[in-house]
Amino acid sequence: MSEPLPTPLTDLRRRAPMARTLIRDVLTEMVGEVEIVYDFYREWNGCWLVHVKVSGAANAQLSFTLMDTPSGGMLALPRPMPSRWRSVGVRATDGTRWSLSEQGALLRVG
Repeated sequence: MSEPLPTPLTDLRRRAPMARTLIRDVLTEMVGEVEIVYDFYREWNGCWLVHVKVSGAANAQLSFTLMDTPSGGMLALPRPMPSRWRSVGVRATDGTRWSLSEQGALLRVG
């Protein structure tokens, strides 16, 4: 039997501050201290996407899909995922780490 995977987060009520903190933590771990501007969007399928503009240690525009992990944590998965992040994955709020395979399948790292 396969391990349960994160599912798209569809209810953002009272969780936007957690999402902002999680995205800041992911970016700080991967690129260093940055300034971030957040823009939340609800996608056609009901899940939440966050567009961020980053400046500081890196300058970029990224998008993150918000997901609920099987144990109830939150995962902010970058879209597209930078190739150098794939091997280490991104940390969810429950401490699990997730990445994407070369084929785009979600997988747990570590």
